[in-house]
Amino acid sequence: MATIQDIADEVGISKAAVSRILNRKGSFNIATKEKVFRVAKEMGYLIPGENQVLDEKFFKTIGAVFPTGHIPYYSVFVSLLEQVAYSFGYSLMICSSLYDKEKEELFFEELRTKRISGIIYGSFTNDANLPINENLPIVSVGHRLSNTIPVINSDNHLAGVIAAKHLLVKGCKNLLYISAYQVGKNKDERFRGFAEELARNQKECHSYFTGTNERRKDVPSVITQMFIENPDADGIFVESYTLAIQCLKICQTLGIEVPKDLKIVTYGSELLSIYSFPDITMVAENTQQIAYEAVSALIDLIEQDASIRDEPQGNRITIPVSLIEKQTT
Repeated sequence: MATIQDIADEVGISKAAVSRILNRKGSFNIATKEKVFRVAKEMGYLIPGENQVLDEKFFKTIGAVFPTGHIPYYSVFVSLLEQVAYSFGYSLMICSSLYDKEKEELFFEELRTKRISGIIYGSFTNDANLPINENLPIVSVGHRLSNTIPVINSDNHLAGVIAAKHLLVKGCKNLLYISAYQVGKNKDERFRGFAEELARNQKECHSYFTGTNERRKDVPSVITQMFIENPDADGIFVESYTLAIQCLKICQTLGIEVPKDLKIVTYGSELLSIYSFPDITMVAENTQQIAYEAVSALIDLIEQDASIRDEPQGNRITIPVSLIEKQTT
C-alpha cells in the first residue's frame, strides 16, 4: 500500500505538506492539491479511518442548504442551481433545512466531513452556529450572513416600491401587506420599500406577518383575520407567491372578488406563475440570473488563490426586478 512519503516523493513536496493537504488543512494552491489527490488515487492510497479510495471529484462538489421541503420556490431554485453548477463542471449536494437550527448545524458538519468545496446558503436561521469564519467558501442568497460573505439578492426594496406604485395607479386607497419572511419585519426590504412609497403618497400600510416559522402557523387564520379586520382594503402586496395563492383561496371563501373588490400584487418567480388561477400580478425576480450569480461567485472563491480568499469578499450582487401585470390587478 502506498504511503504519504510515496505520494510526497511523486509530487515533489514534503511529507508534512501532503499530510496537511489530505486532511484539508493549510493554504495550498488548487493545482498542488489536485495533483496530490490525483497521485493518491493512482497509488490506491486510502483515507485514514475510511474504507474508500480518494477521489479528486470531491473538489467538484458544492453544497446547497435551502428549506426545500415545503416551499415550492426553493425546489425550483435549487434545480436551477444544479443546472448552473453542472455547466461549470460541479455537482450539487442539496440539504433541506426546513429552517431548523440544529439540522442546519448538522448539515454543515456533514458537508465538512464529505469535504465539499463550498456552500451556497439560503436558509436563514438567525442563531444557527454557522462556519462563517472557517476556511470554507460560502455564498449566501437573499440574506447577508456576515460582512465577509458575498450575498446575491434581488432588489427587494425596489420590488416593494414598484408594488406600491402599481396599486396606487390602479386607484387603491386602503392597502395591506402580508409576509411570511423568515428573518422578521425589521429586515424585510420588500415591506420597507412598500411602506415608504405609500408614506410618500400619504397612504397608510397595515402589515401582517405570519411569524418566523410558517410551518407552525395557521396561515389561513392569519389571512382571514387580516381581511376581517380591514373590510375596506382594496389592495394588497403579498410578499411571496405561495402566500398569495393562499390569499386568493381565502378571498374566495369570504366572497371577496379579485380584482373588483381587492387587487393583489405578489413577489416571486414567473417560473411558478402557471400554478394559480387567476394569474397573479407579480413583481418578478430573475431567478435564473440569481442562480447563475450564486454559483459563479462561489466557484470564483473556490478556485482563486488561498491568499486572495483570506481578503474581505463580502460584496453584494443585486439583481433587478420587473412588474408583470396579470389578472389580479
